Amino acid sequence: MVRARRGAQRGAMKHAALRALFLGLALPAFGCGGGSASPSGPSTPAPSPTPDATVGPAGGTVSAAGGAVRLVVPAGALSTSVGLTLRAATQVPLDPHAVGGAAYVIGPAGTTFAVPATLSIGFDGGRAPSGVETADLRVHLLAGDAWQALAGAAEASAGQAAAPVAGAGTYGVRWLGPREPCASARDADFDFWLGSWNYRQSNGGTGTNDITREGGGCLIEEHFQDAAGGRGRSVSLFSRGDGKWHQTYIDSSGGRIVLVGSLDGGRMVMNTTPTERTTWDPLDANTIRYFTESTSDGGQTWRLTFDSRYTRR
Repeated sequence: MVRARRGAQRGAMKHAALRALFLGLALPAFGCGGGSASPSGPSTPAPSPTPDATVGPAGGTVSAAGGAVRLVVPAGALSTSVGLTLRAATQVPLDPHAVGGAAYVIGPAGTTFAVPATLSIGFDGGRAPSGVETADLRVHLLAGDAWQALAGAAEASAGQAAAPVAGAGTYGVRWLGPREPCASARDADFDFWLGSWNYRQSNGGTGTNDITREGGGCLIEEHFQDAAGGRGRSVSLFSRGDGKWHQTYIDSSGGRIVLVGSLDGGRMVMNTTPTERTTWDPLDANTIRYFTESTSDGGQTWRLTFDSRYTRR
């Protein structure tokens, strides 16, 4: 069974308790069984999706999602008429570097353009990794289970990212990563979290976490898994923009949390809101206390709302 993290739910991800506390959301319950499956008959092929537009040798434009995504096919890109589709992607990697809700699939599969088409994707900047510059976001192609930067992709601006594309596939807006290696002493603030850990909550929930340094030394990457296989990922970085640490966490239940803060007396303290904070407190070289608190008096007093431990394995 997936471990509890969200109060009434017994199966949430690592930060689901934070989501419940900070956002007041409710997750569906995850059970350990019970109920019976409906009998299934012979499978039938899924019907082909209705084309969003039919484009021929003369070229044309396909748009979807109320115009948020648009594909401009130039003359000569197609030799025959093709019913093209543009649909929101439903299966993408769990990746905190990607902009949430900004991935689309060009179909039908196997379609290629003799002359590159231009794909433009509108996105919500609030769902990009926290602490990064919008100009460092680009359209990427999903190749297998990893995003691949596209040659010729333009800098994103004003909630739009565009790139030349060669054919059908899954495309999304993603952060390129740090522009150069980081050597500031502040980039090492969170190094005490690096390593492989066992994770245990005060209520008995357990999991494992692997924390690595990536991005030329700029990034702290988290790979979390709970006892039932639920996964979470985060990227943490010291932002040159505001001189603070930013963490963007996502999980396989659809959760997303942004925390911002700084090192305070050897502890990393980050806030989701002015009244809710999370602390990583290294008790010794092999133990970190990870807990959350809330305040209702402007920060004069703080109330413990969640408590857990990391133990190095």
